[in-house]
Amino acid sequence: MVPMPAVVVLIFCKTVLNPGAPDQNAAYTGYQDRSWAIDDGQMHCYRREIQLYDMAEANGAAPQPFNQWRCNMAGLSLGTKFDHDNPRSAYRYFRSACPVPVVDTRTGEIIAWKIPDCGNGFGHGTMRCDGDTAI
Repeated sequence: MVPMPAVVVLIFCKTVLNPGAPDQNAAYTGYQDRSWAIDDGQMHCYRREIQLYDMAEANGAAPQPFNQWRCNMAGLSLGTKFDHDNPRSAYRYFRSACPVPVVDTRTGEIIAWKIPDCGNGFGHGTMRCDGDTAI
């Protein structure tokens, strides 16, 4: 069996400030009333493929297998960290995805892993990725 690669894919989509009076506490909280920017019926996004590593293993701990749960937690953590670290950006974390197994239908064994691409791979057909990067 081929182990799951330690990669998570993040999708960030463009937002716009909603018109109207700003929140009266925005100066203190940093809150911005935003909604997804939709142009010609599509959201404008970009995709980032992020290679992960186990820092505990690098410091001498026993290696832990990368699995669906760890991938999901990494995606949520990295996505929300981006939003927190980039409050002035028009882009916000939209979704994350983990590698998908490619299974041999005869044996039921995982023979490879596919990294999700942008668009329908994220279950949202009205999304267009303007940039596709690996970091």
